[in-house]
Amino acid sequence: ADGTLSLTQNGQKIAKQVYEKHLFFTKQLIEAGVPEDIAKKDACKLEHVISEESFDKLKSLLEE
Repeated sequence: ADGTLSLTQNGQKIAKQVYEKHLFFTKQLIEAGVPEDIAKKDACKLEHVISEESFDKLKSLLEE
């Protein structure tokens, strides 16, 4: 009624995963030379379409 949004525990977990992907892709794109404003927009798109498995593999590869 007051406009407050509450997430379930599972919803909080999913939101955290999406945000982690967003930060990861934004950082990688900026480091690749993409302007920050474009990197943020593209990261927003990528974070929703990549599977957890693919994201984990990319993250592991780039952390080595």
